[in-house]
Amino acid sequence: MMHWGIIIGLGFRIVTKRRPTGVSLAWLTVIATLPFVGAVVYLLVGELWLAGFRVRRARSLGDQKRARLRELRVESEAHIGVSSGPAQALDAYASHGLGVPTLAGNRVDLYPEADQAFEAMVRDIDNARRRCLLLFYIWSCGGRADAVGEALIRAARRGLECRVLLDAVGSRPFFGCDLDRRMREAGVQVREALPVGRLRSVLARIDLRNHRKIMSIDGRVGYCGSLNLADPKFFKIRKGPWVDMIARVEGPAAEALELIVQQDWWVEQGQEGGKPFEDVNIGAYRPGEVPIQVVSSGPGQTPRATHDMLLTLVYAATRELIITTPYFIPSEPMENALIGAARRGVRVSLVLPDKVDSLMVKHASRAYYQELLDEGIEIRLFRNGLLHAKTMSADGSVCMFGSANIDRRSFDVNFETTMFIYDEGVTAQLVALQRSYMDRSVRVDREAWSRRGVHRRLIEGAAQLASPLL
Repeated sequence: MMHWGIIIGLGFRIVTKRRPTGVSLAWLTVIATLPFVGAVVYLLVGELWLAGFRVRRARSLGDQKRARLRELRVESEAHIGVSSGPAQALDAYASHGLGVPTLAGNRVDLYPEADQAFEAMVRDIDNARRRCLLLFYIWSCGGRADAVGEALIRAARRGLECRVLLDAVGSRPFFGCDLDRRMREAGVQVREALPVGRLRSVLARIDLRNHRKIMSIDGRVGYCGSLNLADPKFFKIRKGPWVDMIARVEGPAAEALELIVQQDWWVEQGQEGGKPFEDVNIGAYRPGEVPIQVVSSGPGQTPRATHDMLLTLVYAATRELIITTPYFIPSEPMENALIGAARRGVRVSLVLPDKVDSLMVKHASRAYYQELLDEGIEIRLFRNGLLHAKTMSADGSVCMFGSANIDRRSFDVNFETTMFIYDEGVTAQLVALQRSYMDRSVRVDREAWSRRGVHRRLIEGAAQLASPLL
């Protein structure tokens, strides 16, 4: 009787949440087939449990951040040149639906190699005049990433404000290491994002993670992309070197990135009544002409913002769409959007890693291949390491990159940041990089894939059934 009571009670809650049908059915199956255990699992990870203080702080700070973004919009209004169809669709959706303006006057440099990116980061920290703010999912000690920490130590000793916010789970090995200790001793403020303890692991979801990768220097220079503070020569090398891309931006978009870091910092710091954005320069520095929208998403902030922006981009494409992502478990609307694009004549290419660091995700991802291949979508598997770059380009005029994968975790659970670039020059650079990934990949043959063994189909099908829970 108790089991049936749990099924009815939680079943009512699941149905009234109005989530995607696949997610609801998956959870109902877990609760019905795993007595008591399924209910415990659902209560732990089935809903986005956020502490009330986090929600209050995020809302208060979010209102302040949007007000500052509106000021940035006013300052850069005359400089905006958004002309292509996809760019207009994205600009309209983000501006009106999310309150995120397009910011002009930026300069963008792409760094497809980790060594070059770390060198640029160190150089910018050494040239900083006021403050250095870092927000990363992973900081892994060892190799070139340590040079960033050494640069922060030098900056702190010069009297600069240096703050580092790292995800408590992703960067767990970093906390307490020698570099962490020396940074703190030098005056660098290091904090955990979404800390996990024994009590929190019982009362809150521990898989709600801050997945952003951002660095802000003086509000004038910013970095955003897929690269963690981890040297690919040392980090999870059994899957091959991780292949990432991060962009360096100067201009108003860097200020928007700083606002995101400031918001997350003060949510963790706990000063609800403060005004953390007062000393952020608004529109004072315009070294280029590139229009950019910086979109952040996460529970309690702007949920599904990244998902909806990517959907808008897919639907707006008319000629070509190239996507790279390490984890591909699309939502039903995203899968339908990709198929719809292929049916209206858009050349759709997916570049995915052949090796993934999660076996379950690998099988769940491959369960989608056959239907996409049947619709004429090109799928290529990257063989030279673990392709970790999260990018999308459309029609040679618009591109995006950031921390978000094409999966439900990035869309619904994690805190992510993505930049949408409305510039043909930058898009051409990204497309060239995407094509270099394609050149190092093997195309999945539709006929050969359809002949794969029954056991593989069963494994992939089972993983796909569980994909709403991943």
